[in-house]
Amino acid sequence: MIIGGPRNNDYTVLPVSSVSKRQFLDSDFDLELDPQKFPLLGLTKICYLRTHKQTIVNQNALTTEICDLKSVYPDLYLQAMILVEKFEKMIIDSAF
Repeated sequence: MIIGGPRNNDYTVLPVSSVSKRQFLDSDFDLELDPQKFPLLGLTKICYLRTHKQTIVNQNALTTEICDLKSVYPDLYLQAMILVEKFEKMIIDSAF
């Protein structure tokens, strides 16, 4: 999920993962994406939006838009952004 950019041809993104081992899930920051609830995401199994694992991707690596989450699933988009902000605040608070 793209959450920022472009800046210098780079975008800030959140990865989507199937997370094969449940012990690696973060109960506070991994947002479940059930294909039954969100069919327009094109998922074939339950995946997780990893709101605590922001990364940078060059625009050349972005090839196809799957879904405009903000327009199609606005509640899910808002929930994801709230978790991103919560994680960022936690990081900033722990630095001081």
